[in-house]
Amino acid sequence: MIKKVLILIAISFNTYALDLFKAEYEVYKDGKKIGLSNTELTENAPFFTITDNTNGTHGMASFLGFKRHETTPFTEKNKQFLPESYEMKQKVAFNKRQSEFQVDSENQMAYGSYKGDDWQMKTPAVFSTTNLVSLNLFTDICAGKTSGLDYQVLKDGKIKNYSFKITSQKDGIIEVDKVHSKASRITKTWLDKNQKCLPVKTYHIEEGEDSVETKLIKVMFN
Repeated sequence: MIKKVLILIAISFNTYALDLFKAEYEVYKDGKKIGLSNTELTENAPFFTITDNTNGTHGMASFLGFKRHETTPFTEKNKQFLPESYEMKQKVAFNKRQSEFQVDSENQMAYGSYKGDDWQMKTPAVFSTTNLVSLNLFTDICAGKTSGLDYQVLKDGKIKNYSFKITSQKDGIIEVDKVHSKASRITKTWLDKNQKCLPVKTYHIEEGEDSVETKLIKVMFN
């Protein structure tokens, strides 16, 4: 469940130059604290890197040793974020999952592996990853975009469409919903325009499962 909200935990700015940051969040399940997460944007020219980490610190998440690490190095060109590679590692008790790929931008190809199986595919000219898409989304919103918030995301050897819509704006807080195929699945995030579009809270729930929320506790800008 935690992984489903990670794509919503990121900061964006009216960029080009990107502001570097590290944001820290508390993670709650059914109102009870279960973990900590952080999102960090760093730069090692010519690349930027967006990294998400989540660790279970309370309850079953702690008992099972939940850990998830997700990272995307990318470049910025013509106001587009272009992934160079992607890696995700997740551990819960004795179960481990890993997904990764490398991008050959010259030939518009990606080569990766998922659950131990190798894959390769032709990529669109512009696409994102499951953690970079949050930066795409919030950057667009901060730049004033209010519709057409659709992004092609390369996930596990397939291109998937991620769509979002703004549902409310009040006192500088913008509420954004992810568009799901099932009405019973709800994902929301709240952005604060007074804090450079920093997400201050996220919420996710699916039918028959407990809700998962994240709340901002600290942010550092470089």
